[in-house]
Amino acid sequence: MNGVTAVDVLAFGAELAVYAAAGWWAWRRPGRRVVRLVAAAASVAGLALLWGWFAAPTADHPLHGAARVAFEFCWFGAGAAAAFRAATARSRMSGGPGRPGR
Repeated sequence: MNGVTAVDVLAFGAELAVYAAAGWWAWRRPGRRVVRLVAAAASVAGLALLWGWFAAPTADHPLHGAARVAFEFCWFGAGAAAAFRAATARSRMSGGPGRPGR
């Protein structure tokens, strides 16, 4: 059987979540709207390039074993870090509770 499994769907959803987190993080950066838009597009495109080269099912240079584990650890770690930084950007920019504004 060569169908799509629930694990495949979950893995694809996790990959999309990393792209969304990176774009969200870049959009939440301070600066002009056009710069933030370009940064968001570039961050998503850069991650898509890396995934396509090393981790996609049809990757040009597929990684195996420990290298694949390390790549995915860094990949999903970057997504988690981007989501965290984007979620906390407003409190950092405005001073937030208990933090003096700059």
